[in-house]
Amino acid sequence: MLRMVVEGIGFDHLRQTVVVLKDWDGRKALPIWIGANEARAIANELEGLKPPRPSTHDLLLACIKAVRGHVVRVLVNDLQEATFYATIDIDTPWGIRHIDARPSDAIAVAVRAKCPVFVAGPVMDHLIDADSIGAPHAPTEEDEPRGLLPAPPALEEAMDEQDDDIDRFRRLIGDL
Repeated sequence: MLRMVVEGIGFDHLRQTVVVLKDWDGRKALPIWIGANEARAIANELEGLKPPRPSTHDLLLACIKAVRGHVVRVLVNDLQEATFYATIDIDTPWGIRHIDARPSDAIAVAVRAKCPVFVAGPVMDHLIDADSIGAPHAPTEEDEPRGLLPAPPALEEAMDEQDDDIDRFRRLIGDL
């Protein structure tokens, strides 16, 4: 098991959002492709931006605290068919509970709870040298088509399908 820190949110060469975790020494990194809403939730908390009303992740943390729970850690512990899996580990009066979660949601909760994030199991085999990726950044017009690193093939297929859905939605909105 390896403790990580949330390095930041960035975009890959296809302008898909990525959260980058780095180990404490800054030698190894784990990029995880996530949705735009989750990326925004993580980035807002990292930047100290508080919405006027609680976000879903704030609500979850408030519920955990209301039942006398405490988020102990987040563990990204599996990778199956290009999909990462995680748990939010909560200390409750009834013992430790391991709650299955998407890594993006788990990380969004972790940055709010200020708890550690770990990687373990098969995920350890997918750590890369931190020097092999650029710092997370927002794309600009001057950017060359580069990014953190290429998405896995299964993820690229899913992103292509998502782009098709977005194009259909844009056509629908344009017709209204």
